[in-house]
Amino acid sequence: MRPAHERLSEQLRAQIVEGALKPGQQLPGEMELAEQHGVSRTTVRRALDTLTQERLVVRQQGRGTFVADGHISQNLGDLFSFTEIIQQMGMVPGISNVRIALDPRPPFEARDYLPGEDIWIVERVRTGNGKPVAIMRSWLPDTVARQITPEALLENQSLYELLRAQGVRPARTSETILAEAATDADAEALDIAPGSPLLTICRWASDASGRPIEYVRSSSPGDRYRTHVWSQKS
Repeated sequence: MRPAHERLSEQLRAQIVEGALKPGQQLPGEMELAEQHGVSRTTVRRALDTLTQERLVVRQQGRGTFVADGHISQNLGDLFSFTEIIQQMGMVPGISNVRIALDPRPPFEARDYLPGEDIWIVERVRTGNGKPVAIMRSWLPDTVARQITPEALLENQSLYELLRAQGVRPARTSETILAEAATDADAEALDIAPGSPLLTICRWASDASGRPIEYVRSSSPGDRYRTHVWSQKS
């Protein structure tokens, strides 16, 4: 038999995905959940920890635990692909507007970071349940990008899955968050007004040996995406 905390997290997950627990709705307190399900408070905490990691609930100190409100949520430093994040939230990932090409003028962040003369751009719009969520622009060195095609990306959806198939595995990242205004091109792709606020995450990724493999800019409307920073005092 599976551990009690796994069974409880599965029950709560099903209620969230099926809509019995609505976005923004507060869950009962730990003691009440423990009494409802005949388990200990430790079991409840472990189940809620799992749902927090899956981005299905948000725990607010002093207030309680709430069902995530439909924003796509990412923990800074995660090495999950967008596809994996969307699937963890019980949503259907999608991809469109794929473009892969040599970039004659890559941004200096990519040019200074990536090895080699030739740098490719992999551009795509990512969706959750059919709604545009992010426009992602990845710059890759020629040695990594040459085996990636639009057809393969549309089929597999995850760029990281295609990289892993080549034996290229992102292992370390450095990230910066920017607030930007949507350009005309961004606005059209994301179905928003030009000049709308965007949250842009810039990520430099390398493999376990420290070899640079990607510089990516992921831009999302502020009402569709949120990031989390976790810290712990030693």
